[in-house]
Amino acid sequence: MSTPAPAVIRERLTGPGGAFELAREDVRGQSLTVFRERTRSLRELLEKSERFGDRLYLIDGEKRLSYRDHLELVVHTASGLRERHGIQPGDRVALFAANRWEWIVAFWATSFLGAIPCLMNGWWTSEEFADAAALVEPALVVGDAARLERVKGALNGIRTLRLDDEFEELGRRSRAAARPTASAAPPAELIHATREDDPAFLIFTSGTTGRAKAVTVPHRAACGFSQVSAFTEAYGRGLFGVPLPEAGVLAPPSDDVVLVTSPLFHVSMLYGAVVMGAVKGSRLVLLPGRFEPERVLQAIEREQVTLWMALGSAAPRVATCPALRDYDTSSLRQVGIGGAPVSPTVQESLRNAFPSTGRLLGMGYTSTEAGAVIASIGGPEFERHPTSTGRVSTTVEVELRDASGHPVAPGEEGEVHVRSPYVMLGYWNDTKATAAALRPDGWLAMGDIARFEGELLFINARARDMLLVSAENVSPTEVEYCLEAHSRVLEAAVVGVDDALTGDAVCAVVVVDPSDSPEPAELDAWCRRSLAHYKVPSVWHLTDEALPRTPSGKIVKPAVRAWVEARRVEAAEPPR
Repeated sequence: MSTPAPAVIRERLTGPGGAFELAREDVRGQSLTVFRERTRSLRELLEKSERFGDRLYLIDGEKRLSYRDHLELVVHTASGLRERHGIQPGDRVALFAANRWEWIVAFWATSFLGAIPCLMNGWWTSEEFADAAALVEPALVVGDAARLERVKGALNGIRTLRLDDEFEELGRRSRAAARPTASAAPPAELIHATREDDPAFLIFTSGTTGRAKAVTVPHRAACGFSQVSAFTEAYGRGLFGVPLPEAGVLAPPSDDVVLVTSPLFHVSMLYGAVVMGAVKGSRLVLLPGRFEPERVLQAIEREQVTLWMALGSAAPRVATCPALRDYDTSSLRQVGIGGAPVSPTVQESLRNAFPSTGRLLGMGYTSTEAGAVIASIGGPEFERHPTSTGRVSTTVEVELRDASGHPVAPGEEGEVHVRSPYVMLGYWNDTKATAAALRPDGWLAMGDIARFEGELLFINARARDMLLVSAENVSPTEVEYCLEAHSRVLEAAVVGVDDALTGDAVCAVVVVDPSDSPEPAELDAWCRRSLAHYKVPSVWHLTDEALPRTPSGKIVKPAVRAWVEARRVEAAEPPR
């Protein structure tokens, strides 16, 4: 029997009676395409996970939590947060910790209570944390001892809950602990109404103008990510002749064992692992602590990992690890990459390093502000088009526009604009930044420059202001401001340069007085006082030449990049 054509598969999935039937509905004042049947809040999504019963959800060293045990613990913890810390629906609760099972329970418990989790970057300095806390005004900071100690001078009286020695006791002492099962009715004080477009959580992203902004993500987006991903998976399997899912029939639990090595405060890990795991019944394996390639290989072998979402430099570092062939990685069926541009050479090295995947690499394109995956690509198509970011997702609209805001002609480059039910509500307490990114008609300006070739989207990574260093957004302006605060720096420009491992490397061109010039080591130490480590420049150019500027005073970044490239070529030339 021949496989149906792609258009036929799509119609069977999204047409009337299909498992992913589409409809047009009003979403925050715009008529948009949505899935007719959908989960409408994180709490509803979590409660549905009880069907997975004694299947394992979380593995963190010796700690192993089934779906049933996890849900009961979430309910107990939510009750404890209310009783002991006075957390109410709408309150912000900051999560500031390394990857650990308690982080995940705290996230779900906060959401279950109707409060708003704030995903704080665990690498922040005290100064960076203080800026974020002043913005979102958390009622409580849930963190590990190391990070709470690091920012103790910035807490300013905010209550804290230590994961190391206070968290488990909180759940045990709650009134909900008397409930026999998670499926029993929760206490009345834990019942609240949640609408699809209420804030689900706040997650921070660097802006091109300085300090991090808090993206307000609605429940619609948090739940929609999983449904868009499920459709993409079903469609892809249908292309290979796998029977399509039926409407109203629950999918069997997934046998995926997902390795989590990137921080949980990344939207890709929160969505791709924590939320998707609860939707599919997958098993999550946390690997906290310093990233070491051999530890990853040990975990893949020990836990029989089937899926690894490797952001930034993680995958190439493991693929080139001398100990690679000492470990059995044959359980691995798929490697997901992203967070930074991945060259065709590196992609091929990953396929060769993990032959059990059948050369199945996948990549998705989105942003924290955009919510669900905008476009994705994988398998043979990714091999044929290694520089593409893929086809636009169902229920997502993409337009490429010129500097005047008009759509560009086919094949021409333009700024990516996205509209879908899943885009952010805005930046928390920042109407000016929200207005600059989110248009009144619902279109979100991504800041990326791209072109379409047929149905495939290609991002011009070098045309963006933002840098991506091992999947972390870095604002050049923030680093420039830090450098220019140094008493012996006259001016500074920060640009990205190619790096085989991190995608971008932060390159600083610093103008100094040659008679009183600081050394790069001094500037490095200066930056580390107020910037997270991944924002600190790793490439330095000190000069007494003024930076090129426009008549209005704006630094001409293309000229700075050309200057940096010329010196790179010059340094690589052999002496004559």
